[in-house]
Amino acid sequence: MVISNKIESYSIQIVSNYSGGGGYQMGFVYLYGEDLNYLGYLGIIKDGQSLPQNKLHSNGVMNIYFHENELQTILDTLRNELEVTLEFNSSSKWASLSTNKQLAGKGELAA
Repeated sequence: MVISNKIESYSIQIVSNYSGGGGYQMGFVYLYGEDLNYLGYLGIIKDGQSLPQNKLHSNGVMNIYFHENELQTILDTLRNELEVTLEFNSSSKWASLSTNKQLAGKGELAA
């Protein structure tokens, strides 16, 4: 079953010397849906380390893991896209951030 939630807001926590995540977790991106409903977090793991398995808790909260080299793309997506959705496949533990269909280049300024 694929669970899908629209992300309305987020917050970031960068940590030093965090022993969770096998000692390799260097940050969190906390995700919130409608009415500031907590959806879960994206755990940021140091490059070169194995990612923990994504997890869906019984209350629907998700823990999803990415390497630190993906953090900039994640933040750019959250900041710049009009609608971002968090999707989680409860069978395969596969997860993603997705955007809605948009017209290419619409309203964007040239670099």
